[in-house]
Amino acid sequence: MNKNLFLIIFIIIALFCGFILGDYFQYKENLTTDIVFFGMGKADSIFIRNNSKTMLIDTGTREKRKKLVNNLKELGVKKIDYLILTHPDKDHIGGAYYIIDNFKVERIIQSKFEKGNKAELRLKESLKNTTLENIIITTSEDYKFDLGNLKITIYPPREDSYTKSNDYSLITHVEDGDLNYIFAGDAEEILLSEILQKKLPPIDIYKVPHHGKWNINSVKIIEKISPKYAIITNNIGDKRVIESLKEIEAKTFYIFDSDLYFRSDGKDLQY
Repeated sequence: MNKNLFLIIFIIIALFCGFILGDYFQYKENLTTDIVFFGMGKADSIFIRNNSKTMLIDTGTREKRKKLVNNLKELGVKKIDYLILTHPDKDHIGGAYYIIDNFKVERIIQSKFEKGNKAELRLKESLKNTTLENIIITTSEDYKFDLGNLKITIYPPREDSYTKSNDYSLITHVEDGDLNYIFAGDAEEILLSEILQKKLPPIDIYKVPHHGKWNINSVKIIEKISPKYAIITNNIGDKRVIESLKEIEAKTFYIFDSDLYFRSDGKDLQY
């Protein structure tokens, strides 16, 4: 065979294989889900990315705002498609204004409850200077959307009024192929009783509500969803909560001053 013709055929085959492999790896990348629990002290901030779409659940305290921004930039984040603020306690929304000032945020989802604290007022000031979509969930209807290949359902509180402000928390359920994750904000007794009425699958990642504190429904929800991994955003958890997690053989992580990374392909989780 003519050497030049052989070379041309070889180049064509190589290019073809390159295109096929490139599409394959792009396909695999699109199926990858990253979940990062940021160590913010006794505070919440969780980042989720799938198919280049991003979601941030809570933003920790104001004091940790620069750490959070730096962590997100190290992950290559330039835009946040959904910023979910579960409820307006300062350890959940303290850095929200700083996130809005430093990233392009497409939309924000908030609980209907207003606390009137400094963190909330700073957030409102930042929102005045943006055109982002501000979604305040005022009904008891589940709020659903897609994040890349993920199916997101937000469970809002059903009642108009609660004794404890933590029961106004938004609870986020993520369906990631065969896997399921629940991020429960600071839900306490009444809100957890509402979630107990829902048909939920076994949960692979459970962000334990209220930094691992106990209430009378803490054990019931753990028994119902039987999480594989439990995340407590604190350096300690209530003994009764910990014992119930041990009984179902959940692997428990305490997130305080270090970050925790998970990655999935919709079937298996790695950390």
